[in-house]
Amino acid sequence: MVACDDAPASEPVGLRSGESESESETGVGTESETEGFGELTTYGSRQYLIGQVRALIAENGITPLELPPPSSDELVELGEALFYDKILSGNMDTSCSTCHHPRLGTTDHLTMNRGIRGVGIGPSRVGALVGGRTTQPLWNLHKLSTGLAVDHKVPIDSSGYVMPLGGPFIPFSWQDDAFDPDMRAAAGQAMMPQVTDQEMLGFPNENDFTTDCALDNPPLNFVVCAWGMMMDRLGAIPDYVDMFEAAYPGVAFEDMHFAYAGNAIAAYEFRAFFSNDTPWDRFVGRYDPDTGLLIPADDNALSYNQLVGARHFLDSERGNCTSCHAGNGFTDEDFHKTLAPQFGPGDTVPGGDGPGGLDDFGRMRISGDPDDKYAWRTPPLRNVMYTGPWGRQSHYNDIKDFIRHYGDPVDALLDYDITDSVDEVAMHSQFLENRTAIIAEGVDPLMATVDVYGWWTVDYLTSFMHALSDDAGPDFSHLIPLTVPSGLSVDL
Repeated sequence: MVACDDAPASEPVGLRSGESESESETGVGTESETEGFGELTTYGSRQYLIGQVRALIAENGITPLELPPPSSDELVELGEALFYDKILSGNMDTSCSTCHHPRLGTTDHLTMNRGIRGVGIGPSRVGALVGGRTTQPLWNLHKLSTGLAVDHKVPIDSSGYVMPLGGPFIPFSWQDDAFDPDMRAAAGQAMMPQVTDQEMLGFPNENDFTTDCALDNPPLNFVVCAWGMMMDRLGAIPDYVDMFEAAYPGVAFEDMHFAYAGNAIAAYEFRAFFSNDTPWDRFVGRYDPDTGLLIPADDNALSYNQLVGARHFLDSERGNCTSCHAGNGFTDEDFHKTLAPQFGPGDTVPGGDGPGGLDDFGRMRISGDPDDKYAWRTPPLRNVMYTGPWGRQSHYNDIKDFIRHYGDPVDALLDYDITDSVDEVAMHSQFLENRTAIIAEGVDPLMATVDVYGWWTVDYLTSFMHALSDDAGPDFSHLIPLTVPSGLSVDL
């Protein structure tokens, strides 16, 4: 398949056998999120299309996005403070929000994350160490129930415990003490950057955590020691002691461990980064976060172009995008080989793959299964227009180029030019010329069923991506507190 906006098509995009031209897109006009293609205004044809999309919603089992599990205001308030407070980093120069910044759609708009020793956020951050992967957004984490990270570096095992990197780094007794059962994966993930050297921890002899905690292999004792020292830091601040004890009534601060902090951060992420106020949610129907009541579906919520994009996305005989981007979270939480290009330095925990440690073998790093080499979890698509650059490693500055990749993944990989696709000039030298190796590992057979070919198909799908993005964005800086209990600066 070839995917491009101006490729000739045998019939207008989305037109099926048996449909009349008047039931396809033949009108004039534009809409704000896309340019150069028409929007039909004939009421009858629009109503016909609405019926098609509603039938596909039912066929795909899509329902209004459920609300995240409830948490107390005290727990969320504690999580908010911890999320923005740099006291949790070894050098006290980085917070969770440094990389997952609300002003930047809960990411950093960079190809690879920038951790310790830096100043600023996102593309303006300078002096920071470069990580091995792009920062993942935090929208609607309650929909990721089996694990977090693109290779499930933080999975839930068969017994229901979080097993970061496949190991018992977070003691099971801690998880039993502190983790809300509905937030386990997010709570576990929230504890890991603080003990990851480049992200928040620092390197040996760089701060009190890395000086006083003995390194061992595997580093189980080290991480528990570092988390204990973090609690000591927090315990020296009276406001934090009060906040922890208010968030966990009946538990004295001196009896708490860092899993209580991870759980609080997860509670904040679940509430603050819940997103269901999009054109798509209003079309499907949405729950009011304040009352929990269902707001009925609105036929007028989507533009014509968004409806055409939705139909193509949902229909297994058209785009078949839901073969992977399934359900109301738009992910099957499974792993697929999509032939994404690779540029170094590879994942930094516990080190890169391949010659020189610059490659990243994806799911295989965790599963150990060679069949999982270069396989990655399907990304959710909520607020997708606010989280670019797009792709597993932020390969494309233009989401349309990313969509085109799925038209012919082999050709897209072979033709990929990082100088055309990535604005970060510093990353251009990091491109890893391993295309042959990626292709040799195979492509997921589902990719052959995905169709983005035809006049304006990419434009219509892009219009649908806008419909999945919250009206409050792209700048969510209203969520950021001006101060935190430690008194350290907040990245605004």
